[in-house]
Amino acid sequence: MGKVYVSGALTGVDDSEFLKAFYEAIGSLCRELSLEAYIPHLITDPCTNPDVTPRKVFETDKYQISQSNLVVAYVGFPSLGVGMELAYAEVKDIPIILLYEQGKNISRFPRGIPTVIAEIQFQDPSDALIKLKVCLDQFRGNLSPD
Repeated sequence: MGKVYVSGALTGVDDSEFLKAFYEAIGSLCRELSLEAYIPHLITDPCTNPDVTPRKVFETDKYQISQSNLVVAYVGFPSLGVGMELAYAEVKDIPIILLYEQGKNISRFPRGIPTVIAEIQFQDPSDALIKLKVCLDQFRGNLSPD
């Protein structure tokens, strides 16, 4: 079973509950496709788990990325954490799928990461999940652990 790390902004966003539900829906889609999903906020959410130290969050997320076969990242909001997760995935040669709304101006730097295998532009979360399913189906054969 392949493992997918679901990356997305949590801090400084307009509607964190909406985004958390989106990330969880991505995780559910992965599980439907027999992929294991790691969703960071379920373990180290800054609101529900404020006692988790910044160092523990860094170590936990870095480890989880290193154990993953794919990173699916929502990049519709600028986020230092997401940027660091993407850079670490690239260093570890882990494929990345970027998700963002159509019409959003996304920095070229993450879009230029050599391990980005797909960019999915979407109208709404439902559209994102439909397009992500097609992409995951296409690349699922490459997501099995070594």
